[in-house]
Amino acid sequence: MGLFDKFSKTFDKFGYDMDGYDKDGYDKKGYNKNGYDNKGYNEDGYDSNGFSFNGIHIDTKINFDKYGYNKKGYNEEGYNKNGFNKNGYDEDGYNKNGFNKNGYDEDGYNKNGFNKDGYDLDGYDSNGHNEDGYDKDGYDLDGYDSNGHNEDGYDRLGYDHLGYNREGYNEDGYNKFGKNKIEVKDD
Repeated sequence: MGLFDKFSKTFDKFGYDMDGYDKDGYDKKGYNKNGYDNKGYNEDGYDSNGFSFNGIHIDTKINFDKYGYNKKGYNEEGYNKNGFNKNGYDEDGYNKNGFNKNGYDEDGYNKNGFNKDGYDLDGYDSNGHNEDGYDKDGYDLDGYDSNGHNEDGYDRLGYDHLGYNREGYNEDGYNKFGKNKIEVKDD
């Protein structure tokens, strides 16, 4: 097909352009400008890589070319020129993105950055807590640190590390001066 024939669609009464090719780009014998039929074989029965339809290479006369690859592009070990097998994994078991069959990279982390136990590189899960259940600030899911105090310094019952609540009184109702609420009101 000539350069302008494709656009002008000038074909003879048999359906061939001035260069002798039909609308699909094949001549009367069924070969394109590169000499291959619609299945990819030339007049001698070989594809562009030199393999016949049954997989024999024209130069080596065996199922592998001079580089050791067969018609489908794999060597005897089953790896292609890029080093991957038919399932897409290299000899070490990793795909082109660096992940194994289970979805983890060489360091043991998945595409989201978590290991098989569910922790990221810093040791935190997807909720931001470590194996012990504490976040990066040292608080658990309920908001308490390892000593049982929240970020304001109070435990679950509302007392600080000295045993006093927000109002400054201990469990018995006395402040750090030994006075209860009634005594303080009177002062």
